Amino acid sequence: MKMKCFPPFLLVAICCWVCAQGLSFAPPRQLVTSPHMQPTGDCGRSSPRGGARVTGLFTASISADATFGNGGGLENSDDLNVKYGPAIKLGKLKINLFGALFGAWEIFWGIFYWYPAMTLYGLVRSISSKLPGDFMQKIDPYRRVPICVAYCWGLLSMGLFGLWPIVEGRENLELLRDIDENGKRGKLKPAMFVANHCSWMDIPYVCRVLGFRNCKMIAKAELLKVPILGRALGVAGHVTLDRADRRSQMRAYKEGVEWLKDGVNLVTFPEGTRSKDGRMKSFKKGAFKMAQTAGAPVVPMSIHYADKVQPLDYAFPAKSSRWSRPKALIKIGKPIPTGDKSDDMLLGEVWRAIADALPDSQKPTKDTPEGVK
Repeated sequence: MKMKCFPPFLLVAICCWVCAQGLSFAPPRQLVTSPHMQPTGDCGRSSPRGGARVTGLFTASISADATFGNGGGLENSDDLNVKYGPAIKLGKLKINLFGALFGAWEIFWGIFYWYPAMTLYGLVRSISSKLPGDFMQKIDPYRRVPICVAYCWGLLSMGLFGLWPIVEGRENLELLRDIDENGKRGKLKPAMFVANHCSWMDIPYVCRVLGFRNCKMIAKAELLKVPILGRALGVAGHVTLDRADRRSQMRAYKEGVEWLKDGVNLVTFPEGTRSKDGRMKSFKKGAFKMAQTAGAPVVPMSIHYADKVQPLDYAFPAKSSRWSRPKALIKIGKPIPTGDKSDDMLLGEVWRAIADALPDSQKPTKDTPEGVK
């Protein structure tokens, strides 16, 4: 009797699942139900200038509360002492089995999907700019196509490995929606999304919140030199700045304000660099001035345990965000209006909103100032 060939894609899926389950050895805990737990849709929406809502390619997220051990001051020390299994060193960074599988999967889609798509878009846009009428500027004036391409790449890379975070507070985004005197709901107003920063995973996590909505990151100019990523930043029109160059800062400021006025969301991590111990640090003021000038609200977001998913010394994520503890979580706060507030007042209000929603292990120390120059 001949045995049927085992489907390769199923074998890969099983390996990924076993790897994700086995590399984090935190002991299981009984799930405690709570009357405050409510399902929240976790799928992308269209951009402020786009059309109907776009459904995510993977199952919608379910909101979590403190019973998951992800916030509200309730933490389990066993959850925070994560064991990632055997790892090898690649220069200064490490990689374990989960990271190796994810890295191979991510690089595959990067080489055969994301990078070619970004290159083709950039080429078409370059040719279009030299032709009368510049048809690409008319078709995609706010460079939304690269954002959608990148998010699809994220769905392909992150979904299979359980790397999307749990998202709470999506109902707060509805406060950005215009409602006319007849009660008709309009489009979501553009906003500046601000979050704490302690891992590379913070970037795709924030993108999960925004989905297919158009957004631009405020990033360090050094990232333009990184292969593949640098091209993607430039083609998509993300705002890059060199903090040592005054001209670069002014250019980034003007670009950021212009994007907000055009209805495009901005995303920034005002700590400026990743926290080495996971605790939130002081904020820099520059990005908040963009929001004030454009009259756009600021949406605070508290990212939980991204540094446990991909620590600073790992080249790729070392465990799943959802299938092992601690689970990664983003808490979206209520939008904070920027009008009639000084720079210091706005920075302090956003800083406290993010800090208050963080778990105890990530809250800033008492001697941490809210803002720095």
